[in-house]
Amino acid sequence: MWSARRLSLALLVCGLVAAVAALFGPAETWDGLDLGSLGAGVFVLTLGGLVWLFATRGDSIFPEQASIMERRAWVGLAFLGVMLVTFFRELLVLAGQGIVPGAIDDLLAHRFIQRFVVLGIAWALISHFVRGQDGGVETDERDLRMRHRADRAGDWALTLIVIGGIVALASVPADHLTWWLAPIVLANVLIGLLIAKSLVEHVVLAYSYRRSTGQA
Repeated sequence: MWSARRLSLALLVCGLVAAVAALFGPAETWDGLDLGSLGAGVFVLTLGGLVWLFATRGDSIFPEQASIMERRAWVGLAFLGVMLVTFFRELLVLAGQGIVPGAIDDLLAHRFIQRFVVLGIAWALISHFVRGQDGGVETDERDLRMRHRADRAGDWALTLIVIGGIVALASVPADHLTWWLAPIVLANVLIGLLIAKSLVEHVVLAYSYRRSTGQA
């Protein structure tokens, strides 16, 4: 019988493959098989499997010495990565259509909103279950130091992104920016930048815990 850790890794790999198929699968069928729909279905099933695994065997997935904040950092890293790729993939597809949206319904398809709702619910449930049976200690001094370091990295990342955006606005021809500067699109791009900032924070946080564990 597989251990909870090996099973969680297998589900994670399966979920990532399914997410790639759902997001980047060809529009036409392949031997009568719709890879995009199949990938989306498998991804939802994988999320359900992960939620069940964390709910029933959550204490066995991470090392015993891992704090609650460390566990949540790794969980958040996985979910934010998928959310960011999903977000900008949808924007790029819509930008390729060349139609400037006049309303929010023209920008984000219902399936896109549904994906985010499903991801958000699964993330919230797993983050709750990593607390373990006894609740555990939420944060200690080491967690606070690492959280502060991650926040600073996120602030720097956001600053660099804003500078890069200013450079793009100053150097890219105006006709290439028409779609991206539509008010509704720009508002959603800003949301995407906040997701990117949070992803950077989780990358730094997870790396800091990994490095701390290696030096221990």
